[in-house]
Amino acid sequence: MILIIDYIGIALEFFVFQNMHIQKRAVGTSVCNGFLQEPSILSEQKKHKCWRRFMNERAINRAYIPTPHEHVANCLTHGCLIVPSFIAAQRLISRAKTPEQYWSSIIYGNALILLFSFSTVFHCSCFHPTYRDSQLRHLLHRIDRAVIYIFISSSYTPWLLLRSTQTISTTTTITIVWIMALLGITFQILFHERYKLLETCCYIIVGLLPAIVIIDMVEYDGLFEMGVGGFVFLSGVFFFKSDGIIPFAHAIWHCFVFLGAAIHYYAVYNYLIVPTSQKIDSMTRNNSPLIK
Repeated sequence: MILIIDYIGIALEFFVFQNMHIQKRAVGTSVCNGFLQEPSILSEQKKHKCWRRFMNERAINRAYIPTPHEHVANCLTHGCLIVPSFIAAQRLISRAKTPEQYWSSIIYGNALILLFSFSTVFHCSCFHPTYRDSQLRHLLHRIDRAVIYIFISSSYTPWLLLRSTQTISTTTTITIVWIMALLGITFQILFHERYKLLETCCYIIVGLLPAIVIIDMVEYDGLFEMGVGGFVFLSGVFFFKSDGIIPFAHAIWHCFVFLGAAIHYYAVYNYLIVPTSQKIDSMTRNNSPLIK
C-alpha cells in the first residue's frame, strides 16, 4: 500500500514538473516574440511621431493651431505673392482705357493685394508666440476671412461691368453680389469659428451664385478660363477643411488660391481690360459669317 502511494506521489511530481516546464517555454516564446515584434512596433511609432510633427490635432468649433512647420509654409505661400499682386494690379490699371475698365481694374487689383497681404499678416501674427492667442490675432483672423468675400465679389465685378447680358441686369447682379459679400462679412464677424461648415457653405454660395449671370453673357471669350479658375478654387476647399487631417493642408489651400487667382487674372487681363480697338476687332471676328 505504501509502495502504491509512493508511485502516485512520484507521478504527481512528474506531472507538475512537466506542466511548469511547458508554461516556462510558453512564457519564453511569448517574450521572444515580443522582443522580435518590438522593433517593428517602435518603427511604426517613430513613423507616426515623425508624421505628426507636421500636423496638430484637428480643431472643433475653434481655430486650428498649426505646427511651426505649417506656420512657416502658411506665411511663405501667400507672402511671396504680395509684391507680384501689386505689379499685377498696376499692370491692369495702366492697361485700362475706359472709365469702366479703370474702375474694374482698381477694384479687382486692390482685392488681389488685400487677399495676399492680410493672409500673410494674419499668419505671421500666428507664428509669433506673443500674439498667438491675443486679441490682435483674433481680429486679423476675422479680417482675413472677410477679405475672402471681398475678393470673390471683386472677381465678378469686372465681368459684370464690362460684359453685356441677354436677359439679366448686370447692375442688379452687382448689387446682389456685394450685398451677399456684406452679409458674409457680418456673419464672419458675429459667428467667427463657431459654425465652420456653414461658413464654408457661405463662401461657396457667394462664389457660385453669380455664375448664372456669367452664362447669360453675350460674349463668351474668357468664360472658359473663368470656369477653370472657379473649379480650382472649389477643389482647394477640400484642403481648406483638412487641417489636422493632412499636413500642410492650409498651405496647399493657399496654392490652390494662387492658381485660381492667376487663371482669373489671365482672363481679366486678356479678355476684359483690353484696348478698344482690339475689342472691336475681336467682336467683328466673332460676328463675321463663316466663309465656305
